[in-house]
Amino acid sequence: MFEADLTPADEIERLEAQIDELREAIQRSRRLVVAGRACAFAGVALLVSLILGLAIFTPVRMIVGISLGLGGLVLMGSSVGSTNQLELSLKQAENERNAAIDALALVQLGGGGR
Repeated sequence: MFEADLTPADEIERLEAQIDELREAIQRSRRLVVAGRACAFAGVALLVSLILGLAIFTPVRMIVGISLGLGGLVLMGSSVGSTNQLELSLKQAENERNAAIDALALVQLGGGGR
């Protein structure tokens, strides 16, 4: 079906589906932010424990700590940017849906003398 063939009700339904998809994508993106923070924290904690002598120093542990820290920061930063973009798209879709609903010019039923 083409955009021009959509009735107002179909357009509202399409926008509702898009809004639901965007909300799910935002939740996934927020979970990635949390995972990135956890990885960054774990990497820093490992490096600090190596520096303080709380863990036995090996080159592999040092590389793992650096990789976790940097990888977590990259994942977190990327996910924050994606979340912000998805939230903007969600607001736009909600505004389009509200405009489509307002364009229906629904008639209020009941006692009209208020």
